[in-house]
Amino acid sequence: QLAGRWFLVGMASRCSYLAEHSHRLEATAVTVTVLDGQSLAISTFRKLDGTCWEIKQRYLPAQAHGRFLLKGRGYGSKVDMVVGETDHSSYAILYYQKGQSISVKLYGRTSRVSDTIVDKFEQRIRAVGLSEDVTYYFPTYGFCDSVDEFHILD
Repeated sequence: QLAGRWFLVGMASRCSYLAEHSHRLEATAVTVTVLDGQSLAISTFRKLDGTCWEIKQRYLPAQAHGRFLLKGRGYGSKVDMVVGETDHSSYAILYYQKGQSISVKLYGRTSRVSDTIVDKFEQRIRAVGLSEDVTYYFPTYGFCDSVDEFHILD
């Protein structure tokens, strides 16, 4: 049900890179494909220095429904992803945890979502101890229609 195209609307994270480069946020879209009925193949499309990139990741199903695992290279590089809330047709709020660090992302089926959904997102952010000063909203225009470069993260 998560399959299809989504737009990254907002993100809350204590990531220092995000804080330092927040003025350079680019419109970001993802395409989710369900593989073998369980795993998620996620292609992220975004610009970096004017070039459109595709970043491919594969999330494996974890023990519980709505939980997935991205295995990275090296020790301690795995990321747990949990579907916090979604109606499958307009929005999804996802949690990402790597070690002690947690991030919350809001995706929409369109690049803009209703104020009600933004309120839900901001409640979820506060519930995990994040705040507005580490919340970033992404541009609603300038999406990549085609890819100039691609990169596979495994």
